[in-house]
Amino acid sequence: MPLISKKGTFMLLLIFTVVFLVKCMDSKKISTDPRGVEYAGAGSCRSCHQAVYDSFRLTSHHAATAPGDPALVKGSFLEGKNSFAFDDNRQVKMEKRGGRLYQVLYKDGKEKEAHPFDISFGSKNAQTWLYWSGNNTYQLPISFYTSVNNWGTSPGYSILYPSFDRLIGRNCFECHSSHIGFLHGADSSPLTTNNPQKREEMDRRSLVTGIDCERCHGPAREHVNYHAQNPGQSQGRFITRILGMSRQQQLDACAVCHSGNDRVKKKSRFAFRPGDTLSHFFGSLMDSIIKTEPDVHGNQYGLLTESRCFIQSLQLTCNTCHDPHRDSPSNLAIYSAKCVGCHPVGSPAFCTVQSPGADVLVQNCIDCHMPNQPSSAISFQLSGSTQRYSYYLRTHRIGVYHLETK
Repeated sequence: MPLISKKGTFMLLLIFTVVFLVKCMDSKKISTDPRGVEYAGAGSCRSCHQAVYDSFRLTSHHAATAPGDPALVKGSFLEGKNSFAFDDNRQVKMEKRGGRLYQVLYKDGKEKEAHPFDISFGSKNAQTWLYWSGNNTYQLPISFYTSVNNWGTSPGYSILYPSFDRLIGRNCFECHSSHIGFLHGADSSPLTTNNPQKREEMDRRSLVTGIDCERCHGPAREHVNYHAQNPGQSQGRFITRILGMSRQQQLDACAVCHSGNDRVKKKSRFAFRPGDTLSHFFGSLMDSIIKTEPDVHGNQYGLLTESRCFIQSLQLTCNTCHDPHRDSPSNLAIYSAKCVGCHPVGSPAFCTVQSPGADVLVQNCIDCHMPNQPSSAISFQLSGSTQRYSYYLRTHRIGVYHLETK
C-alpha cells in the first residue's frame, strides 16, 4: 500500500482544518451587530421565539424609529392633501420623488430647499422625521398627528417660519432606537467641545432602529450560541428574564426611557443593561436646574409612582398592565379588568359612583381614573392657523378626576 506523500498529508490536514473551522463558525455565529461582539442582533431571536418576535415587530416600541420608507409613513401625499401653508407666500409640500419622500419648501411658487424623510420617529400617536446632512440629523418642520389625521408643525417649530435647521442629537436616539454611535471616540475633546454639530456627529451605519429584543433583555450572543449548540435545553441561559428581576429592577428597565428629561444625565442610556440601577444613570431631582411636573409625554414612571395604587402595592409594575411583546390594545375593558383585580365589585375598594351599574363601570375604569391629558411639552399648529392644538396622552397617575376628559 503506497504511503501518503508529505504534500498529500498537508492537503488532508488543510481540509480537516477548514471543515473544523466552518463547523465552529456555524455553531458559534459571529456577531456583526454595531453594538459589539456581545450582541447577536434581534433577527437571531426569531428562530426560537417566532410568535413573540413577529408580534413585537408590530409594536410601537419596535417602530420608535424606522427608515423613512413610503410604506411606513403616515399622512397623505395626494395633491391637495400634501401641503402645509405657513402664509400666503410660503408652504411646505410632502412629495414623492424617485421612490423617496421629501418635504419641499416653496416660496412664491418656487422651490427653495428639499430634504428627505430619512428616519421616522414614532408611529401610534404621531410621526416626525429626520434627515441626514453630513453626519448630523435634523428634524423636518412638518409632522403627522393621528388625533387630527393631518399634518402639523413638528414639536418645537413655529408656524411663523419654516425651518429645517433643528439639530437632533444622540440623546433623542437613546429612547427611540437601540443604538447609534458617535464618529468621534472623544466627543468632548477641545476640537469638538465648542462646536455642537461636530460634537454630535454620529455614525449612520451604526444605527439600530427601534427598541429591539436586546435593548430590554441584554446582549444575547452567548445565549444564541449556547442554545444553537444545545437545542434540547428549554430553559433560557445567558439572557435576562424580566420577571426574574426585582420589582425595582423591572421598573428601572422601563423608567430609563419613561421617566422624563428633567434630571441630570450621568451617562448614556445606551449603556443601561436590564438589572442596572437607574440612579447610576441620572442625578436626583434636587440636582436638576429646573424641577418640573411629570409630563404625560415621556414620564409615565414619574406619574405612576405618585399614584396611591402604586404606593400601596408591593407588586404593581409596568408589566402588570402592559405586555411589551404586544402593542397596547384599544379595548379599555382589558385594562379595566386589571383594576377590578384589586378593586373587585362589591368590595369597599370598588368604584363609589352610583350610576351606571357595576356591570358598565367595570368595562371602563380607565377614562375616569387615567384620563387623556394635554402634554405641556408638545403642542402643534395646523396649516394656515395660529391656534395651538394640545397633544393628548393618557396619564399614568391613577387617581380620581372630576374634569371632563378628552
